[in-house]
Amino acid sequence: MALDRPFLINLYWGGNIEYVNGIVKGDQSTLTTSNIVRHKMSYEEFKDLIYAHVGIDKIAYKLSISLCYQFGGICNISRVINDSSLELMYYLAENDQNYYGQVLVEIEKISHEQTRVTGFVDLLRNFDVSEQTQSQVTNPSNVAFPLPNNDRFEAADDFGFDDPNSQCSEDNVSKSVSDVGDDSDDLNETPVVNFMNDIGDEGDDDITDLPDTIHMDVWNESENKIRLGMQFESREDVKKAVTLWSIAQNREFKVYESKSRLWVAKCKTLGREEESSNIAFNTPHYTWYVRAVKKKNHHMWKITRWVGTHNCFGSCIGNNNRNLNSEIIASYVIHSIKKDVAYPVKQIQADIKNSLNVNVSYGKAWHGRRRAIENIYGTWESNFAELPKYIAALQASNPSTIVKWFHETNNSSSHVATFKYIFWAFGPAIDAFQLCRPVISVDGCHLKGSYKGKMLVAVTKDANNSILPIAYAIVDEETSHSWCWFLYQFRHYVAQDRQLCVISDRHQGIIHAMTNLEEWKEPLAYHRFCLRHIRSNLMKKYNNMSLKRFCWAMGSTTQKRKFVKYIKEIKSINPEAWQYLRQIHKSQWCLLYDANHRWGFLTTNISESMNNALRGARQLPIRACIDLTFNRTVQLFRKHSANAMNCNTPLPSRMWRLFHKRETRAQSHSLTEFDYNEGVYRIVTKFQINEKGGNTQTVHYFQHTCTCGKWQMERLPCSHALAVCRYRGDNPLSIVNTVYTTVTYKQQYNYAFAPLSHVDYWLESDWKIEADYSKLSVSRGRRRSNRFRNEMDVRHPDEPRRCGLCHQPGHNRRNCSNSQPRYNAT
Repeated sequence: MALDRPFLINLYWGGNIEYVNGIVKGDQSTLTTSNIVRHKMSYEEFKDLIYAHVGIDKIAYKLSISLCYQFGGICNISRVINDSSLELMYYLAENDQNYYGQVLVEIEKISHEQTRVTGFVDLLRNFDVSEQTQSQVTNPSNVAFPLPNNDRFEAADDFGFDDPNSQCSEDNVSKSVSDVGDDSDDLNETPVVNFMNDIGDEGDDDITDLPDTIHMDVWNESENKIRLGMQFESREDVKKAVTLWSIAQNREFKVYESKSRLWVAKCKTLGREEESSNIAFNTPHYTWYVRAVKKKNHHMWKITRWVGTHNCFGSCIGNNNRNLNSEIIASYVIHSIKKDVAYPVKQIQADIKNSLNVNVSYGKAWHGRRRAIENIYGTWESNFAELPKYIAALQASNPSTIVKWFHETNNSSSHVATFKYIFWAFGPAIDAFQLCRPVISVDGCHLKGSYKGKMLVAVTKDANNSILPIAYAIVDEETSHSWCWFLYQFRHYVAQDRQLCVISDRHQGIIHAMTNLEEWKEPLAYHRFCLRHIRSNLMKKYNNMSLKRFCWAMGSTTQKRKFVKYIKEIKSINPEAWQYLRQIHKSQWCLLYDANHRWGFLTTNISESMNNALRGARQLPIRACIDLTFNRTVQLFRKHSANAMNCNTPLPSRMWRLFHKRETRAQSHSLTEFDYNEGVYRIVTKFQINEKGGNTQTVHYFQHTCTCGKWQMERLPCSHALAVCRYRGDNPLSIVNTVYTTVTYKQQYNYAFAPLSHVDYWLESDWKIEADYSKLSVSRGRRRSNRFRNEMDVRHPDEPRRCGLCHQPGHNRRNCSNSQPRYNAT
């Protein structure tokens, strides 16, 4: 009767065999073979099967059969003497899908006839034919043990076969190492045919193929177990399985053969002993060995030689297994990389330590992350090859998207161009920008992959004061030419004739573009510097914490009296520092003299934050980088569109909280009316316990100005203006600029993106683009950072220290309990 699920059995015979803690152990003369049971057999049929595999005559020998199994965590041995006792094997197979039988066979000769064994068997038994013949004559009791009539068996110096059904602890398994005699101290010279150390030919296992097409025992990575006869889909899977098993055993191996149909590895300690010329007389040979062959009938790789335990002390140094390479690390972190491209290298080190108990160097973890990125997104070369048709597909699905190129001609072909710059801006983001405040922040950052280029970004803030990315570019370097090209594209295809304020650092390329391009000169555009960069440059020359504080206060104040006060303080501390600040035009870094073009923007923090958000994209090849910015922008629009639809207040959530805070403060102000028709009022703030407050401000209600400077600068009423509005009984929304309203917020994100078609439908481009190979890094290892650290990279003394793994305050990486992946690898 055919079985619902065929199963594998292993037969063991010869020598001293023990079944200890779920492991079958034998000595040098113990042999084994395997068979697939596809139908139920009677006891007599089962004995005939064993006779056939062992290769002995059933008339001359009788068998004693024992079944080894594990049930309920207890290891048992049951004698098989009839059909009823054999039913136990079928019961275990039906109720355990991972079951495979282990059968011990004792052979007893029932005939007194002497049988002479010669040829191949003589070599296995390591004796001379003439000597054996003489021994048989003089000593009739010295009979050679019957051996099989084919080569379907395994022999080992000392071995143990892991029972996959056993849950017994390996700590209790007794292990022994056999000493090597005088005549076998060199494995290369021993006349004994030792199948655990003899590699053999690729095809010598072909005769072991059974006429079956069912994959009985296929490797499962989650189990991390290897068994004799286990099958694999590829040689890479074999190597990965052996590597993971060796890491779990804290041992290392060395590959001795790696061919198209054969893969052999041995214990690394064995390799060192073989290469050494000074080997002690009683030094044991280390016998761990694995051999896999690609089978011809089903093209699967199969383990044909396997030793389940090491008998060496190992060769790992500092808990750093050298068999754990970047490819294995990549397979472990690939799901986390898909979730977060910016997955930190130090987090990878912690995760590998947690999952595999191996210390991984920073360089190996970095290479593993890079390999995972290439496996997911491809290399820079392949991305350049796909870029033209990807851009065509992107613009076909989203026609309002702008993409502009700048190439260098290729002398070898007119249809091939060398990449220089690329600019892109998504249509919905361009439309949303038209409803935002007329202020942009521009900045550049390094690419972190193999391509030594820079990414330029232009961002602004939406009605809810959230970051809105507008345009991107990838260039070779931050030069005057690249910045002029980027700002030219932005003006003509994004901003057009709109008056803008550009906030940036003091990069000479940006200054050159803003000064020399006609479309970026005043009054069509105003260039302002980031106050944080001004302060950082001051600290490079005059490192003083008081100067740092007063520099910021002077640049951010909107009141004349405070500005004069801070100048005096700086002069008293260091007159040279004031002379340095005087060289920078006040309108470019001080809010008081800005003429309200900044709309309250002091720094380039929004573009710096965008660079940080794109830290993952900057590690990707170019096509994947553009695709990631597309997907991130789609997610951003979907998120803000949902927020806008759920917003039931006149102003978006962030602006509403700010408005409510100022309105609460306005209730404590004292108001005096001077001219109702002209809307002139005097406001006195409440005195505070710390002797602050009591300040007097004048509000010109109809002109939307206040002497505090905030109303006309931000176009959002200050607390003094709100006090007047409540006094007059007007609707506060009437004095708020429309760029802050919920209606505008909904309009900004009321634009839809369309997904790209499948890659198979992308049309081939009539031209090709290739990388500028002078910009591609060919050196090994991660690139050295070219970023100059400055005062802004120093931790503020009042800022709490954070863990380098989970970035939470209160502890460090040594005692971090949150060293799990920040994203679940699902």
